Amino acid sequence: MTSTPKKKARRPVVGPMERARRQANYIRLLAFLVAVMMLVVGLKLQLYPEMYLLGVAGLLAYPLIAQGVLFAAERRDIPESSVHQWLMQMDAMVIGMTCALLHFALVPSLVLLIIVHANAVTSGGLKSWALNLLMTTIGALVMGAALGFPYLSPSAPMPVLLTVISLLGLGVYVGASSAFAHYQARYLKQAQELVRRQQQQAVELSRKLAKYLPPQIWGSMFSGKRDAKLETRRKRLTVFFSDIKGFSAISEELPLETLTSMLNTYLSEMTRIALRHGGTIDKFIGDAVMVFFGDPKSEGAIEDAYRCVMMGIEMQEQMKLLRQRWKREGIDHKLEIRIGINTGYATVGNFGTDSRMDYTILGTDVNLASRLESACRPGGVLISEATQELVKDRIQCRNMGDIQVKGFNRPIPVYEAMGAKKDAGAKNRYVSAQTTGFGIHLDVERIRNFDKNTILKTLARSATELKKEIAVSVDYEAEGFSLHVDSDAIKKRERDRIIEMMGRAAKRVQTQVRV
Repeated sequence: MTSTPKKKARRPVVGPMERARRQANYIRLLAFLVAVMMLVVGLKLQLYPEMYLLGVAGLLAYPLIAQGVLFAAERRDIPESSVHQWLMQMDAMVIGMTCALLHFALVPSLVLLIIVHANAVTSGGLKSWALNLLMTTIGALVMGAALGFPYLSPSAPMPVLLTVISLLGLGVYVGASSAFAHYQARYLKQAQELVRRQQQQAVELSRKLAKYLPPQIWGSMFSGKRDAKLETRRKRLTVFFSDIKGFSAISEELPLETLTSMLNTYLSEMTRIALRHGGTIDKFIGDAVMVFFGDPKSEGAIEDAYRCVMMGIEMQEQMKLLRQRWKREGIDHKLEIRIGINTGYATVGNFGTDSRMDYTILGTDVNLASRLESACRPGGVLISEATQELVKDRIQCRNMGDIQVKGFNRPIPVYEAMGAKKDAGAKNRYVSAQTTGFGIHLDVERIRNFDKNTILKTLARSATELKKEIAVSVDYEAEGFSLHVDSDAIKKRERDRIIEMMGRAAKRVQTQVRV
């Protein structure tokens, strides 16, 4: 029979803190070995009585006792720093007693005092050193009194061997302490690097997790203002729902890659608009978007409702730009969204369990916003009477009468939000038009000032070349602006109208966009 070779047992991995503690114990042992060597040499030279061998035994046993105290404290979960400070004071007392055993010989005593007090200053600072000095004095007085305060006369010649052993011990201790400090610095550097990597990983993980939560909630949790616990409250909110008309049928006709790209582009644009207006994005359900205003931050019921309606209007305008872009990409479906908005009281907070929760809203007024979205005409923004009452001074609203919606016994008065009153007539911030070979979309409030000159040059060059019947092919987009010109596809009878339209757009950019 063949015997299976035994695998070598792996040594346990020792961490930096454990290494530092072991090295601290080695330094303590070395300090007391120096004291033992001094006392043994003195005994060899017959400077001290043989009964001082008990002192040698005590000095050898003390580091082992200190090690036992550390282990006992660790098992009882006593803070290591407090135990270390206590042992450092005991070290000082024992060294004071050793000076008395050495009959206060000048060089050996100075060497021991340098060792113990240098360790106190580096480990605990001036306060610890002052206490250390007191404990050294107490130890020296207690042992000195027990021995009758014997001392070696400074005028008496000091044995050369004792001096050499003392200075050699000091040198060895200083070298070992320096090596210990070097290793401590290296371990500290390793620990700092580990912490830096962990912090970097935590930041990366936080960025990834932040994509699954509304920015307002993530920010309040990260700052400690909100805790991840099951709690809800009743608040007045303005709730928004939208979806793409006939998206299910469209999804069956388009290739998967095209559908995915289109949907991600749509949701990205809608998200940007929602965040710019301060909305809390509750969730995406396929092509549907749910947003609410009023929690966790609220600007007041009137302002929350106004921002929500303006967000819906801007989303509808942004869809005009997206349709132009998708048409150029070969997507001929006329994609339109329906939007429903309602204001009322809802329960908002964390729902679920301690292990899995969802920050969302519930209530009848939430359901009404969803029903209004289903009843809205494609390309419109349908709002409830409660929302209309809050925004009627700033939003142009058209009375659409009453509608009957599922889940509500009474007819619901509804209105269509047409646009902000400040944008009425010639002041309208939006310009959007599309025909064969041409498409333009303009939102003067979103155009950035550093894009102004480029937009003006693009419009001027396109109009000039189109007027001279030079071949033009332009596809240019910037924040708040999009222009598509393909002169080969433009019908001749529409050229003058298109040139005039680009001129009016350029004039609006020139006068309304500030540099």
